[in-house]
Amino acid sequence: MRLPVYLIRRKALGDVLWIEPVIRQLSKKHRKVIVYTKFNPLFENYPAHNVIFKNKLNVVEKLLGWLKVFKFILLDKAYEARPQMHFLHAYQLEAGVPQKDEYPRLYLNDAERKEFSHEKPYVVLHINTPSEKNYRKVYGINWEEVVAFLHSKNLQVISPGSQINPIPGVKYCNTSIRQLIALIYNASLFIGIDSGPSHIAASLNIPSILFFGSVNPAYRHFEKQHNAVIMQKPCVYAGCYHTPTKELHGNTCKLVGNEGMPPCTFHTIKELIDNLNKLILKSGRGAIHNA
Repeated sequence: MRLPVYLIRRKALGDVLWIEPVIRQLSKKHRKVIVYTKFNPLFENYPAHNVIFKNKLNVVEKLLGWLKVFKFILLDKAYEARPQMHFLHAYQLEAGVPQKDEYPRLYLNDAERKEFSHEKPYVVLHINTPSEKNYRKVYGINWEEVVAFLHSKNLQVISPGSQINPIPGVKYCNTSIRQLIALIYNASLFIGIDSGPSHIAASLNIPSILFFGSVNPAYRHFEKQHNAVIMQKPCVYAGCYHTPTKELHGNTCKLVGNEGMPPCTFHTIKELIDNLNKLILKSGRGAIHNA
């Protein structure tokens, strides 16, 4: 009797989403694959019947994993240990499967596909980050002006979650993970920072504008497959997030420190609206883009 393979990536919504191609690869090689994450709802409706998702492991599983009776593939810190490659490739290398350029797959049921279809055409706006790091933020944009521009194109603006200082004209809604997927699935456009929701949008092939700071987008996306415009200003230290340091996550900006505005994160309203016009024209404005 062949023993199951355990695949483990516990935290971070976007990071967990990107293990899906690895799950798919392993499911074709092994009788049973057990996936342990804190974000199992990402994988609801998964079509491989030999894949089991858990949000905790029991004592026996932990012991047999420690004794190496079960094969444990630990993806926690896999890309952090290999910061200068795409994080899917780092996962695949750690899992011992071929490196491929492909996006995660999400599986929606009929109810989820229809959940937000009653809304007039809308843009999902996700610009909030739980990180206090200045190189993860967006500076220079008057978001109220952006929202007014989108309204002029007959697009409403919906933001998942709440905000302490809400932007006038934005509709806020608290969502579960599955509702977030459904919300993005039915969106005409996505605007946001490098985040879990942005990777959901990319996986669903939603036309997007994504803001990057110190992170190299080539290590997060596949340009030829990505339906997006990347906004990131040049810097002499571009991609410094991936430079090995003693810090756990990224670096302090070498130009402005922790408190200033990193040059890579500053944008103008004109640049954003020019990119929006191009994306709206290309996508057919209010057309719903289903995966």
